[in-house]
Amino acid sequence: MAEYILVINPGSTSTKVAIYDGEKALDVTSIDHPAEDLKGFKEINDQLDFRKAAVLDYLKEQNLTLTDLAAIAARGGIVGQLDSGAYLIDEVFAEASRTSTIPHPANLSPIIAYELAEQAGTGIHGYVYDAVCGCGVPDPIFTYTGVPEIKKPFLTHVLNSRAVSIEQARRDGVNLEDTTYIVCHLGGGVTSNLIKGGKVVEFVGDDEGGFSPERSGGVPCRELVKFCFRSGLTEKEVQKKLKGQGGLIAYLGVNDLREAEKLAESDPQAKTIIDAMIMQLSTDIGSLAPIVCGKVDKIILTGGMAHSDYLTKEMKKRVAFIAPVKVIPGTFEMEALAKGIHRVITGQEKAHILE
Repeated sequence: MAEYILVINPGSTSTKVAIYDGEKALDVTSIDHPAEDLKGFKEINDQLDFRKAAVLDYLKEQNLTLTDLAAIAARGGIVGQLDSGAYLIDEVFAEASRTSTIPHPANLSPIIAYELAEQAGTGIHGYVYDAVCGCGVPDPIFTYTGVPEIKKPFLTHVLNSRAVSIEQARRDGVNLEDTTYIVCHLGGGVTSNLIKGGKVVEFVGDDEGGFSPERSGGVPCRELVKFCFRSGLTEKEVQKKLKGQGGLIAYLGVNDLREAEKLAESDPQAKTIIDAMIMQLSTDIGSLAPIVCGKVDKIILTGGMAHSDYLTKEMKKRVAFIAPVKVIPGTFEMEALAKGIHRVITGQEKAHILE
């Protein structure tokens, strides 16, 4: 009997959807949302019906109905501090996603999943797995910033980082609970994550460390304060400059490393900028090793930029003294969502309930 799982993963300008039969992918699709289609929505939550309709259209294209589904797997957004693993999307979880104070496309996913599960009327459920805020309650020692009024937010690439940790442990033939990995997720934003026993212990966020294709990373505090007061920009405009308009795109006008590397073939300055990014991101990885006294089993490079031979070669040179470096390029979010929820519906794993 088929165990169809619908996977929903909204991004800023697309909604990734997939149909899995158990752990086997039958179809994975990215539904693009042109800026023209989104410009009429003032807030992210205003896109709910638009995105839900796109998911239903996709389901129809797959010759499936809601009643054919065994479960719905949704990427979880920002609803407080969750543990890693699965959460049942009940009315409480859906409402927490709807009223989240931090706008994020992933907040739409649990709401869509909840409404579709209710609409199915067959008793199926929606679940999230390794939400954006799914690091668990952090050790207080990692929350201090030096400014009592500011605590470090625990938001990172949990889903893909844990997925490649699980895969690396499988390849090595060891129990995930016995491993210590540093996983560097190399996307439009970059995070480096210390994962011990399958749980994110600490990380360097995309607003803390080196710059990346679309993020400024950590900026010297004194200079940033001066800039904020002298630039004439609003808070929202400064945030956009740091996240979305910072990094490679600010220096080179491109947010794709492949394009940046082409520029570097004839422009020495472009090569210097790429090398600076590599140096800074390597430093982020190194900064996590002292937390476990250097006892790291593997360093894993993943995400879209991990397809770059130049970047991975240069990063390996700088961090291989800490631990062996493995490259698992690309992202595995859809697969991780489907497999995680399949483990739940087959009784291999238990879902948390948000209280």
